[in-house]
Amino acid sequence: MNRLNRRWLIGVLGSVAILGGFFWIARVRIQGGNQPQRLVPLASELEGIRGAYLYFGVPGADSVVSEYRDVVVKDRPADQVRAIYRELLAGPSKGHTALFPDGTELLETYWTDRGTLYLDWSRPLTQGFHGGSAREHALIASIVRTAGENLPGVERVMILVEGEPAETIGGHFDVLSPLLVRDWR
Repeated sequence: MNRLNRRWLIGVLGSVAILGGFFWIARVRIQGGNQPQRLVPLASELEGIRGAYLYFGVPGADSVVSEYRDVVVKDRPADQVRAIYRELLAGPSKGHTALFPDGTELLETYWTDRGTLYLDWSRPLTQGFHGGSAREHALIASIVRTAGENLPGVERVMILVEGEPAETIGGHFDVLSPLLVRDWR
């Protein structure tokens, strides 16, 4: 056999082997596992999904009710807090009432080893708040209970606005010092 025919035969056999390998891998993936075949990993595989209970207002009442959500979170505790509160700010998916004023954002979060969670909100939290004492109570309960329910180790929640302690959100409740989670259950 001459050199050209030998190279051609090796090339063909190599190509057949490579294609056969691809088909074998595809077959093993389809038959070997009952998992759906994906080309791109889901965000949940890159980060993680965590169940969270978020608290929203009850229409026509002065109370809050929990709503379960799957939240995509990252590994760092501060990122988990931001993800949970981002879902809370997005509002309810059922017939509950959103309590945050429009434009409110969570700017930063700090979590101490002593169990205090600092939540730094944008100014619309206080400047955009319209409502009476019942609505303000429900908003504070939503913030504090969401932390207490989803973040083990949080015993107190401190509400900041643009980096400074807020005296009140709507003029009815003092939030100048950390709020005890157990008082808001």
